[in-house]
Amino acid sequence: MINLGTQNYTIKPYRGNGYTSLPHSYAKNTSFCGVTEVLSRNFIKTQDEIIKEFAKDTKSKGIAGSLPPYWLAKLEGKTPEEKEVTIQNIFMLFRAAMKHLKPYNAPINSKQYNQQKAELENKRIKEVSKFLTKGLRKFGILSENNSVNLKRLKVTGSYTDRAYVLREKGEHPTLEKLFIKKFRKQNKYAQTNNQHGQYAELAHGLYANSKIKNNVVQRYYWGDTSLGYMTTEYQIPPRHVSPIVKLKKVYSDITEFAADFYRQTGVKLKELNEYGVQIGKTIENKGFVPHSKAQILDTYIAKVLEKSNLVHTDLHEKNAIIGSTKEGQPCLKLIDIGGVFSLE
Repeated sequence: MINLGTQNYTIKPYRGNGYTSLPHSYAKNTSFCGVTEVLSRNFIKTQDEIIKEFAKDTKSKGIAGSLPPYWLAKLEGKTPEEKEVTIQNIFMLFRAAMKHLKPYNAPINSKQYNQQKAELENKRIKEVSKFLTKGLRKFGILSENNSVNLKRLKVTGSYTDRAYVLREKGEHPTLEKLFIKKFRKQNKYAQTNNQHGQYAELAHGLYANSKIKNNVVQRYYWGDTSLGYMTTEYQIPPRHVSPIVKLKKVYSDITEFAADFYRQTGVKLKELNEYGVQIGKTIENKGFVPHSKAQILDTYIAKVLEKSNLVHTDLHEKNAIIGSTKEGQPCLKLIDIGGVFSLE
């Protein structure tokens, strides 16, 4: 039993009824494949339909998705059964941690709560970091010399309540950084729930990762609809290059433009041509005049989605950013799937 030191909140991460659940069905010799597989293979158009898929898979307990690749690599050597149990335990570990971040040690709207909110939240973030570190060590994801640290991020958005990054610290860290998005509670009857929010964004993110081979869409790992949060890959700015694309008004020729565009975005001219993206025009005695960066980048993302019969109705500079590869080179990433429709 691990007590995180709050007034009436004790977390039991390694035993109890919560551990009878699985992230998705692992039943053998059955035609039913579980909510994760269903969402990955099919674009589910409405929130009601997504909720029904979770209801069919009672073992999911509202969770769909998978651990990141390098997290899963830590479980090599285990039997399939042992791996399944460990994965479910890790999901329940995060459920307990995220639940702990919500309440505070004073009644909401009280004078004490308003005065101490920031202090109490920072305290709980530190407690959760220690809690996750201990749990991930127990489950073989972290070595005894390494830890994980949770940090709150400043974000804006109609559907985002809180956002955090979880990083591994210590000797030779290898685990993928997690971006954890906590969703705001919405009117459950709102029409926008079919494209935004905890159900739609998780379902459509898993589908996009499964169907789109181009890496322009960020990786969606797992989401817990019971707690209303989702984990994805965390994007950091590229080394030696600004994350803000700044194109020249005129280039000497298209070759100079292509080199500069690739340097800043990681997108090659060949890729733009393959998707039929109009990038500008050559003017005699002047040079190559590119279209605006927004026009080029948004069109490119739209064309990538369109190839998988998807359309994004909410593309803007805050949900299409320049992140970086493992080598620190720039790469264009769509980081918000909210607003995606299927053309089928």
